Amino acid sequence: MAKERDIEKVLGSVIRELRLSRNLSQEKLAELGDFERSYISKVENGERAIQFKTVVRFAEAFGIKVSELAAKFEEKSHS
Repeated sequence: MAKERDIEKVLGSVIRELRLSRNLSQEKLAELGDFERSYISKVENGERAIQFKTVVRFAEAFGIKVSELAAKFEEKSHS
């Protein structure tokens, strides 16, 4: 089983990659997902554990299904 900190780091990396691939600033992503910009930074740096409802909000902000975000997480965590 993956350590909690590893999960946070991998998920943060996925969030950052999705944000950058869509040419979004942290500020714009924060606006789209109704987050604070500092929260985006902490998530991307693996400093915050997030609840499932927050994962849903990130997926919605990116315009993707939660399953797509989860697949990206799985792919990155097993590479």
